[in-house]
Amino acid sequence: MPQTSRSHRRKSTTSTSTAGTGASSASSRKRKRTASTTPAGPPPNSSKRIKTETSAPTEPKLAKSVGKVSDSIYDTIIDFKIGESLTSFGIHRGLLWRTSSFFKEKLSSSETTEGGITARSIVMKNEDPDVFRRFTTWLYSKTIILESENYKTLPWEVIIQTYSFAERTRIPGLQNTCVDTVIKKRRDGGLFPAQGPVNTLWRYPGKVFRLRRLLLDLFATECNLSNALANNGSYHPRFLQGLVLTLYEMKGKRTMYNLVDFWQKRVNYYVDDNENPIPLD
Repeated sequence: MPQTSRSHRRKSTTSTSTAGTGASSASSRKRKRTASTTPAGPPPNSSKRIKTETSAPTEPKLAKSVGKVSDSIYDTIIDFKIGESLTSFGIHRGLLWRTSSFFKEKLSSSETTEGGITARSIVMKNEDPDVFRRFTTWLYSKTIILESENYKTLPWEVIIQTYSFAERTRIPGLQNTCVDTVIKKRRDGGLFPAQGPVNTLWRYPGKVFRLRRLLLDLFATECNLSNALANNGSYHPRFLQGLVLTLYEMKGKRTMYNLVDFWQKRVNYYVDDNENPIPLD
């Protein structure tokens, strides 16, 4: 009997424990279901964070400047009005800024600005439209010769006037191109300049001494002076004086020139252009 009672008590204890475990599991499942069906609330202090973001939106970041306008060659078009006829020419501001210190100053001065913005029109009534056309042609193609022309027939007046314009407006690259043009003109069989163009060059108030030096050397080495002086009337006195001195110096140095030498030594007649150096071949 006692054994039977102990066995019965163990079973009863086991049953009670099992029932307790089942009740605990049921209670746990009920709590889980209750938790899963309860809507999730916002995290602590989220209302303050949302309110702050809404009331103070983030400003978009501005793009940083990539440089001055002059950094771009082909940017704003500047409208030039040239001569009494006010002939119109359009040139990119960046090209002017990069090529000529004269135009760089003109575009930067207060006289050419309106409300802090650079003016887009420049009037130059004292300049020749044809010479200015040579300048614009050179800016974009590095030559002063138009499509209908060639080196041999290009008038000397055009070369001399373009050189003088380049000196006044401080465009050394254009001056050096005029030097190249003179040498190529002679190489292609072009005649020497007559009295008119030579006297014009020697009357210019500017220096133009390098172009004068080139013409003196060409006359002294390649020209039949007796025919030139006889057929072209009176040259400017200072030109004749310079020619005599050149001949005397060449005789003393026993210098002999030819066309190839002039082309190879053309840098001797160049003006300094450190910002835009011209490669020599």
